[in-house]
Amino acid sequence: MSPGQLEMDTTMLPDLPISDRRTDHLVRLVLPEPARPLDLAVLFGNNHDVELEIGIGKGRFVLLAAAAKPGTNFLGVEYARPYLEKSIARVAKRALENVRLVHAEAAEFLQEYLPPESLSACHIYFPDPWPKKRHHKRRIIRPEVLDELRRVLRPGALVRVVTDHGEYAVVIRDTFTSHPAFDATDPRHDTWTLPGMGDYTTAGVTNFEIKYRREGRPIHRTLWRRL
Repeated sequence: MSPGQLEMDTTMLPDLPISDRRTDHLVRLVLPEPARPLDLAVLFGNNHDVELEIGIGKGRFVLLAAAAKPGTNFLGVEYARPYLEKSIARVAKRALENVRLVHAEAAEFLQEYLPPESLSACHIYFPDPWPKKRHHKRRIIRPEVLDELRRVLRPGALVRVVTDHGEYAVVIRDTFTSHPAFDATDPRHDTWTLPGMGDYTTAGVTNFEIKYRREGRPIHRTLWRRL
């Protein structure tokens, strides 16, 4: 297949239908000042499980996951403002009520805004690998962040991490393996599927995954259980 065909296929990926109403007022989360833990039951208006995505990008995963699992709430954190705004628009146009998206630095958000054992899962898809050694301290997968994940995740909660960066994949595995609160779980394919979303997820559940798979890059998937 030629590069031109690949580009055409990318633009023709199926997307969820647009609703005749919008939910912008629900989707956009404005953080309280001064910082304090959020009451997630009040935030979402129910006591459903809450799953967190760190780094939502253009919002493809959180959009598909929220549509596939209406009985689960999804909280997305994104530091890049243009991506956040695009994601809010995509979710709001589908009238989804079980998504809240926020502009924040992920480690700070975990530490200051999430109560203990408030999350049922965490998704981290294609985090910035910060390949230069002097920038490694900026990586989201580091011991102090895993300490916060241990605090905010319920026992048994799953953390899904995906990267295309080989060296970072090794660091991710080593960091989780060294942490006493997490245990590796078999990253079987069925743990990554979304019910009823086959047509939408065949090419991938994030824009980065679609791009990297078509470029032939290896995709490293890991799955961790909070003990």
